[in-house]
Amino acid sequence: MSKPGFKLQAASGKRPLWTVVLVCSVFMSGCAVRSGLETPEPEAPAQWENQIADSRAAVTNPAWWQGFGSDELNQLVARSLSDNTDLRAAAARVLQAEGRLQQAGSSLFPSLSLDGGASTSGTFGGTSSDSFQLRANASYELDLWGRLRNNKAIAEANLEASRFDRDSVRLTVLASVANTWLQWRYLEDRLALAEDSLALAERVLELVEAKVRYGAVSPQDLAQQRTLVANQRAALPDLRQQARETRYALAVLVGDTPQGFLLSDGGLDELTVPEIEPGLPAEVLAQRPDVGRALANLMAADYGVAVARSAYWPSLSLTGGAGYASSSLSDLFDGDAVYSLAASLSQLLFDGGQVRGENTTARAAWLEQVATYRGVLLTALSEVDQSLGSINALEQQDQFFREALAQARRSFEIAEVRYREGDIELISVLDAQTSLNNARRNMLDQRYNELLARVTLYRVLGQGLAGFPEAP
Repeated sequence: MSKPGFKLQAASGKRPLWTVVLVCSVFMSGCAVRSGLETPEPEAPAQWENQIADSRAAVTNPAWWQGFGSDELNQLVARSLSDNTDLRAAAARVLQAEGRLQQAGSSLFPSLSLDGGASTSGTFGGTSSDSFQLRANASYELDLWGRLRNNKAIAEANLEASRFDRDSVRLTVLASVANTWLQWRYLEDRLALAEDSLALAERVLELVEAKVRYGAVSPQDLAQQRTLVANQRAALPDLRQQARETRYALAVLVGDTPQGFLLSDGGLDELTVPEIEPGLPAEVLAQRPDVGRALANLMAADYGVAVARSAYWPSLSLTGGAGYASSSLSDLFDGDAVYSLAASLSQLLFDGGQVRGENTTARAAWLEQVATYRGVLLTALSEVDQSLGSINALEQQDQFFREALAQARRSFEIAEVRYREGDIELISVLDAQTSLNNARRNMLDQRYNELLARVTLYRVLGQGLAGFPEAP
């Protein structure tokens, strides 16, 4: 049965299926007792403000990185999912949570033990007697008020929170690998662009040198152009170092040593831009592991309040034992059969306010998780809409950057010809060259940002989790 009082509703008022599934599968813990506190019922908007297309249904794309059309990226992602150190650490934390759940669940069952002993007693100078015994003991606490069951429910919620945390790490790793790999390709394109710009500047320099030899222009033009060439040459080592650093970072992400880690050559133009369909807000939130983790933590805090309350009520424990006792080890099983049964009832009368303080602390922890959960929801909704808005803006900019590049290229061609013929000064050529370099850089940045925006959108949509094993 599902736990009442906690749901995420769409604006239409219909309860999303994800809520029912999540609450039923994650937080159902036998007959655990809820705190009775009023839990929030946040609403998700019916649609995104920055719509790209009709998003009546979420599109599940567990391998979204394949949409970029690169075998190398696919291989890097596969390596990261198996060898990334952060992901392995997150998987180990899940195993720890599973162990704590086993510990919490064991308290619901009787404790059985077997012990034996031997002793000798007597007086100095007198007689002595031996005693041997073998005894089986059992103890069991009756969970009258649900304290033990709620402790188990807390452990179950914490386990789910750790699984959601692992999934969050997974999304971060996927996005980091894709972003870093795209950055590598971007820097390779930047380097190629810088080399092309240098070649262009050197071509103009040859023209200026020829004009200076014939006395057509002043040596100042030559110094000016040589300065430009030197500055462009100086930019190359920094770009190469940035590319090396990016390659090293990518090696760490996939669990490899940076030394000797190589990547294939290629630019951003070789990649395809994946199509996206964000889906409905409520469905997107169902895919977000940070939302699931916040919900799990909230439920753990809810059960924590119930545990704290149970300290006001008495506890009842049963103990029993049976075995054999004899004065001779050889006659142990022929000796007396002994047994014991006992019941103990404990009721707190006065503790100086400790239990009250524990209840106050538990309730405050619950309030903290309520606020955290709401904050996570709002952040998730904001991130998706921001990402969609960014993609819309980039698509609108694209045509203008393309037009600017075409005009800048045409302007430089004209300026170069006119300078060769002596119609304009060098400064006009330099201005046209700068405009062309800026336009080419803007187009490269535009392409890079378009690809990065896709990665960001997939991450904030919670895509990349389905169809893979829970742990590397």
